[in-house]
Amino acid sequence: MARRKSAYELEELAKIARAKEAARKQAKQDNPKPYNARNPVDFETVYYRDPLEAGRFLQFEVKKQALTNLGGIADAGLLATIPDGSVVVEVNRGSKIAVVKLRWYYGDGTAIVVPATAEHGRWIKKYDARNGQSHWSTPFSIATGTFTLNTIIDRFKTYFNNTNGTKRESVLGVNGYAELVVGYGKQYSILDTSK
Repeated sequence: MARRKSAYELEELAKIARAKEAARKQAKQDNPKPYNARNPVDFETVYYRDPLEAGRFLQFEVKKQALTNLGGIADAGLLATIPDGSVVVEVNRGSKIAVVKLRWYYGDGTAIVVPATAEHGRWIKKYDARNGQSHWSTPFSIATGTFTLNTIIDRFKTYFNNTNGTKRESVLGVNGYAELVVGYGKQYSILDTSK
């Protein structure tokens, strides 16, 4: 069982927390992020075959650059068009439909040590901006044939396994990271990772 903290220790921890919060607020006021409107030209409508409900297609707006980084729409297991008579559900922000997603960041060979500030402690930054941003995500499925969730996981392993992944070097770089998740919003489970 942990030792209880004394009133003095609790007050010191509270003082540090208040200082960090004040520093965060001041940094936001000093450097507000400009609003960048979403450009429709940067997005593409794609269709995702749902492994959890056979015959259902989900419609997404995905960044074209994310698909390009991965190797194209076919490499993500997505479709540009759907078969006639298919059931299509449009997925928007707030939709509570579980989806398999591939999330990754690119990291070149040099990790950067970010020094401690009043806002945060020292940390190691392994990701790098590539093609305009560092972190990417896209729905991930199998475009044709019969498949299950395990088939999608096997495809992820083929692309990103640590020894001979076919897309590991080109998509992730040396210090990159990829994960396969299923869920929606902040409610998800990690199916597999590649570091």
